[in-house]
Amino acid sequence: MGKPRANGGRTCVKCDNARVERYSILCVDDDPDVLRALGRILTEAGHDCLMATRASEAHQLIAAHRVSVALCDIGLPGESGLELLSSLAKHRPAIATVMVTGRDDPQIADAALRLGAYGYLTKPFSANDLIIAVSIAARRRALDEESADQLERAYLQTVSRLGRAIEYHDGETGAHVERVGQVANAIALELGLSGESAERIRLAAPLHDVGKIAVPSGILRKAGPLTPAERREVERHTDAGHRLLAGSGNELLELAATVAWTHHENWDGSGYPRALSADDIPLAGRIVALADVFDALRSSRPYRPALPDAEVYELLESESGRKFDPNVMAAFERVRGRGRSRAAAGV
Repeated sequence: MGKPRANGGRTCVKCDNARVERYSILCVDDDPDVLRALGRILTEAGHDCLMATRASEAHQLIAAHRVSVALCDIGLPGESGLELLSSLAKHRPAIATVMVTGRDDPQIADAALRLGAYGYLTKPFSANDLIIAVSIAARRRALDEESADQLERAYLQTVSRLGRAIEYHDGETGAHVERVGQVANAIALELGLSGESAERIRLAAPLHDVGKIAVPSGILRKAGPLTPAERREVERHTDAGHRLLAGSGNELLELAATVAWTHHENWDGSGYPRALSADDIPLAGRIVALADVFDALRSSRPYRPALPDAEVYELLESESGRKFDPNVMAAFERVRGRGRSRAAAGV
């Protein structure tokens, strides 16, 4: 038998003719005899086992260890097995759960599966039944995760390409929206947002101007000054973008809807479409507002050439406290001063 090889939450033990997956398994049962039996069977099969007699102990072990599969008895003292299952499905979705119970009740089994269980095992069961249930649950969870990853990648590609399509409509090359996302991400991290939150802002930012699809391209590409009527037409893109993106229930699209609606609001209340001011403007909108103007000033537009960097920075600083949130501006300055995002975002 070869040396075990780490593989995510599993270990692959390579044998002569096959490769056996070894999982880290948490067994939760208030009967010590059952726990000993589960531990013996699973350990002999090559798995790593953790033991808990109640849900509170299970939560502590999950917080301290990497768990691939959880075997949960339904009748636990305090928090029930179904409640534990529901909590794991919500907060630890990567763990494949199998309900283990002495109650052969189709209604309970249906409830467990609806709550996210990947298996339902009725006592008494054989060692083979247990090993098979663990293997099926873990493999089903891995397939679900792989499918979810593929779906997310396709979704993010769609969002990115939609953002680029809007830029083509606006007469840009499409790279502007990507740069806005990168700068927004750098600012968000500097402000202390988590990596996950900053990444969501990066992904939502390219859709900030999606509402321009409702604005005639002749106005967007006009080389001369806009008339008051044309300017009102352009300003409609914030409301249009919000209507296009809001209401899906998808977290990223809802954030993009907020950004589309608020990235032309000004810190002093002089912006549009709702004349919001200060902290009434969502933080993501305040961040993208600065990132958008920064990159727009450095890019050639139909009505003017790109501005030199020194002039761009001077203009941005002059708008701190009027157009831009001073805290967002300060974070931008810190990023620029350290050169953190020069390679990634051009700051």
